[in-house]
Amino acid sequence: MTCFLRSLQVAYLTSRRLQAATILLFLITSTSLFGDVYRIKKGDSLLIAVIGQPEYSQSVMVREDGRISYFGGDLQVAGKTTEEVNRIIQNFLLKESLVNNPVIMVSPISQENSVYVGGAVTTPGRYGISPETDIDLSRAIALAGGMTENADVQQVQLIRFNAITQQEKITQNTPSEDGTEKKPAAPIETYDLSTNQPYRDIRVNTNDLVFVMPLSVIEVQGEVKTSGKLFIRKKISIADALARAGGFTEAADLTVLVKINKEGILTELSVTEQFWKPTDKNGTEISLSDGDVLFVPNAFKIEPIYVTGYVRTPGAQRVRGPLTLQKAIALAGGLDKEANREKFHIHRHDGTTTEHLLKPGTDTTLLYPGDILEIHKRFQLNWGLISTISSTVIAITYFIVNLTGD
Repeated sequence: MTCFLRSLQVAYLTSRRLQAATILLFLITSTSLFGDVYRIKKGDSLLIAVIGQPEYSQSVMVREDGRISYFGGDLQVAGKTTEEVNRIIQNFLLKESLVNNPVIMVSPISQENSVYVGGAVTTPGRYGISPETDIDLSRAIALAGGMTENADVQQVQLIRFNAITQQEKITQNTPSEDGTEKKPAAPIETYDLSTNQPYRDIRVNTNDLVFVMPLSVIEVQGEVKTSGKLFIRKKISIADALARAGGFTEAADLTVLVKINKEGILTELSVTEQFWKPTDKNGTEISLSDGDVLFVPNAFKIEPIYVTGYVRTPGAQRVRGPLTLQKAIALAGGLDKEANREKFHIHRHDGTTTEHLLKPGTDTTLLYPGDILEIHKRFQLNWGLISTISSTVIAITYFIVNLTGD
């Protein structure tokens, strides 16, 4: 009996040590994870680059009040990440109608020897370079993990830090004739890094910014010979998108197409009358842009979309084309009171399964004919079992403490 009690005591102490070690490990890990996210501080110098709009690129100093002055704006940036500052400047330029669809890249100007690489690369960020052995443009992109699949290899931007600061000095010394502040226009170098181009030794200097322009992404799905993603520059006509997807299959419905934009709004287009024209009957341009999906229905059957699990009326929903998740759930009568409203699974007709987080009102994920949307039951605690376990643990702990005190 004594051996048994001592075993319980040792187990209890061991458990406490393990808990302490776990907490310590969590704190160490948390520090490591969150310590890598740099936040802007008072006194920092920031290099702001507006891709394609060099007159809005400049370096600024974060004042003691945590703000920066930028083209008439007084923007609070201290304590924020560079991604957050990107959005602040983007919203400011849009609100003031200065730039349409601006692409912003903000980089703290480091006193160390480094280069910032952003855009369509695997791991955007700041990378150290040696001033004695500087690097070329391709090496800088390689430091960031290389280009992503949607990278525009013909539009690689190199923004020289020295050019921006030199342009600012010129602007300060030569005010405009009307007395207003002139906007610095630092030159941006653009390079084509396609594999069929000869190699060029393009050197990257300390604090330069490298930006790989991303291509727009659309999808062509349904009865086409090669369905999937297409990478384009800005826009593409319906006819060109179908041609790049290999054209129609024999089962395609040649009377109607379905276009879904990034907000999930569906539009039907007449193939025989509309898809080859540059504009519709209202004069609106018919084209596909970033985030759009073009769906070609099957002419011989209306395939169902299945909604299973914790919805009010689970089963097949027969539709003519893709549906947004909210629409599919609505057709199934809505979510059951026990449904997990945050996470669900989509089983695609090609056999793949993906997990998604439900974002009401903003999620534009689409279900295609043959797909299955599975809604799970939300996690519920068994309070009866928890109460029993807690009572047992308390009783054992009380017994051990009393035994140790004796």
